[in-house]
Parts: sequence; structure tokens; C-alpha cells
Amino acid sequence: MRSVPFALLAAGALVPLGCHDHEHPHDHDQGHAAAGEEDAPSLAFTRWSERYEVFVELPAPTPGQPIPYHAHVTRLDDFQAVTEGTFVVQFFKEAQLVLEATQEGVKRPGIFVFESAAPPAGAYNLKMRYQLADQADTFDCGTVEVASPAKAEEGELPGGSITFLKESQWKIPFGTAWVETRPLAEELELAGVVEPAATDQLTLVAPTSGRFFQNPKSALAEGLQVKKGELVGTIIPSVSGEDFSRLELAVEETRLNQAQLERELLRVTPLVAQGLLPLRRKVELENELASLEARLKSAGGRLSGVLSPSAQGGSVPVRSTLAGLISMVLVPNGAPVEAGSPILRIGGTDHLWIRTRFVAKPAAALLGGVPIAARLPSGERVALEERAHFLSTLPVVDARSRIATWIVDVTPGEGVSGLLPGSSVVLAVRVGEPERRVSIPRTAVVDINTRPYAFVQLDGEHFERRAVTIGRVDGPWVEIGSGLKEGERVVTKGGFDIHLNALMGTIESHRH
Repeated sequence: MRSVPFALLAAGALVPLGCHDHEHPHDHDQGHAAAGEEDAPSLAFTRWSERYEVFVELPAPTPGQPIPYHAHVTRLDDFQAVTEGTFVVQFFKEAQLVLEATQEGVKRPGIFVFESAAPPAGAYNLKMRYQLADQADTFDCGTVEVASPAKAEEGELPGGSITFLKESQWKIPFGTAWVETRPLAEELELAGVVEPAATDQLTLVAPTSGRFFQNPKSALAEGLQVKKGELVGTIIPSVSGEDFSRLELAVEETRLNQAQLERELLRVTPLVAQGLLPLRRKVELENELASLEARLKSAGGRLSGVLSPSAQGGSVPVRSTLAGLISMVLVPNGAPVEAGSPILRIGGTDHLWIRTRFVAKPAAALLGGVPIAARLPSGERVALEERAHFLSTLPVVDARSRIATWIVDVTPGEGVSGLLPGSSVVLAVRVGEPERRVSIPRTAVVDINTRPYAFVQLDGEHFERRAVTIGRVDGPWVEIGSGLKEGERVVTKGGFDIHLNALMGTIESHRH
């Protein structure tokens, strides 16, 4: 379990009590409504475990007087209010339990409201516990003095602190994290384009010369999805001059021979039935007639295709042998093609490359580079660290233009569906040896008027805006050069909402 720095949240610090009436929405400024009005001494504790944050407010205890508790409990996995459980307050003296107060169930989501008598005068170790089912998290709140009149250590929040209520935090995407020292390497960003891998690209070529006609059921266009084996078009073989005359002659000759054989078969059939001719003669004529019919059908289909291409007679089908997206259509519908000439290019969508091009950098600055993420045009960051690698140790540099090309091979699988062939991305590359640096999640940095800031959590509902300087960036982490110290807690989601809240006073954020 971790707690905020002592300078900010010493046990028994004097903090304005802001939850006097939890039957109504939070109004943390009620105690300051009248100028010069002094609040009674009060205590506020904010503590964290691995799973929960507790923010508890109570008046400084007086012997024999009831103590009203207002405990806020937040889940750290999603920073939402708990909806059930048990909250326990315990006063210990010399490791002996003196008093215990228990509240079963929340009064409202996230808030336990209850009351119990104070223990006799003296100094006590105050502990609090949140229990859900068979799991319990205990929070050490330090030493608290029970005295009459009530006493609390002198301590104030830094001037200009921003109040942002728990009810507001629970209504928006919100999160916090510790400022810690982590190993960070350098991160470079390179512009790139997603494309099918070389092994996942296909160029369809014309199997014969003729005119290419697209499949009328799915007109070809760049970006069109095609299936393996799908018909993309047909080729009508071309004929001209003497070839056309021969084709017409072949059709006529075949038709005449067919008619002649049909007449001969009519003559022979009754003779075979009477036993005047062998059956073999009739079978030979039938076979020859079937052969002529097939030849006539083929020749007639080819001739009709030449005379009327839309009839598609005698056409040669062109099918895709790869499932993917059409990246380029090279032959317009109805245009003539030569045998072996390219018709269209298809790229698969499973195995991808990211091709980056940039002004060449010194080889030492790129040695050992590892692709770790790709930022999409939408701003979404796709992790690549365990599923991508460079095809070469260093980029290939054009000797004349000094433009470097570096290709990343992306292994197919879940998590890279956002990478689409043809889309532009920004590739993040980790280079150099990691060094331990004070860092925070990069989402904790908020740009305000082009300057970077972070919001430090002083207690459960009070925050301070800090100007920071940032250094190296490594994946989800960013180095902090100044403005924050290790052990402080910063807002990782919702920082801009706190900024808006500060601009509007104590009005709750509009992004509920």
C-alpha cells in the first residue's frame, strides 16, 4: 500500500471539511461561503492500495462526541465508484484495538456515510479497511489525537489548488498514477505507409491477347475486396483479317459437315435395324456427329464473341488466386491487352509491411532500433513490440538523395486490425540503451496554450496544476525533467476536465 507524501497529506492535516451533508450533491465550498467564517478542525485522509483509493473526511475527534464519517472508495482498475462492500474504522493504542466502527453497504455509489462515538482522549493509530466478499484492503492513516477541544495539525493545501469532486471523477474517464523512476530508452517517430508484404502481393496478367472485360457484377476499383477464386473479368481473344475469314469459314464448314452426317445417320439407322448394315457403322456416325457439334459450338462461340463482346462467347476467364484488396487497376474495361501483360494488382490484408522513408540519420543513432508502435491517423496507438521487426538491421539509403527506406514486417494476428493497406501512420522506434529516469504516463501530460502541464493529486478531491518539462519518450512513458517528484500522484485521464473546472470555479465538469 502506498500513501501520498507526508508534506501533502500528513495524518491529521487541517483540511476544510467538504462533505458536511451527503444527502445533497457535493458542495465543497459551503464552509467558505461567509467571509471570515472559521471551520472547525477537520481531518481528510487519502490512501491507496493496489486495488482501491479511499478518501475519508471527518471532524477532528473530541472525547465522548460522535464522529460523522464520509468515506469515498474508488476502484483503481476503472476509477469508478464501488457499489457494495463494508467499510471499517479502527482506533489502536499500543497495538490494541480500542474502538471499531463498521458500515455495511454504501449510502450512494462510492460513498459510505456513518457515525460512531469517539474513543477516550489520547493519541491513536487510525486504520481503515474496505472489504468486499472475502478480500480486504487496509489503509494506515497514521496517528490521530483525540482531545478536547478538538485538535488537528496545522496544514493547508497549496494555494491555487483545484477542487474536483469525486462525483465528477466517477462520471468521466478518469485515472491517476504514481510518479516513478523507470528505465526509458529514446523513441524516434518516422512517417510510414502500410502496404501488403511482398509475399502477399499478386499481379494478374492476361493469359492471351484480346480485349479485357471486367466482371459486370463487381466493377473493378482500387480498394475493392476480392475473394480467392473470384472472377474479376474475361478476355475475348482477338482476331483480324485472314484469321476472321478463317473463323467464319470454319463455322460454315462445321455446320455443313454436321448436316451431312445427320442425313447419313437417318439413312443408316433403318438399315442397321434390318440387319443390312453392322451396328458399328451407326455408332461411328453418332460419335463423329458429337465431335462436330462440339467443334461448331466452340467456333460459333468464338465468332459471336468477336462480333458481340457483350455476349462473352468463347471468352477466357480471369480469376484472382489471392484474397485481398485491389491496389491498382491497369487495364480499363474493354481495352485490348497482350498476352502476359498485367491487368491488375491485388494485395493481401493479413501479412503487412510498414514502409518508412526519411532523411538519412547517422547509423549509430539507429543501431538496435525496435519498432514498438504505430500511431494511426485517428490518434490511436497500435502496439507492435512483440509482433513486428525490421527487415534489415539499418535502413537502406539512396546514395544520391540521401533518403533512407526502412521496412517493418508486421506479423498477422489480433491487435493490428487498425493497420489498413494504403493508410499513413507514424512509426515509433525505440533506440539506445534504457536509463532510469523520473517518468509518468504520457497521457498525464496536458498541453495548455502549447505548454506541457501535469495535474498533481493532493488528496482525493484537490489537485494542483504544475508546469513540467519533458525529456525522452519511450512507449507509454515520458520523462519528466522538472515540475514533479517521485512519489507524487498525477492525473492520467481527466486532466483537461480539471483544467476546465478551474476556469469555471467549482462548477462540475460539463463532460459528465
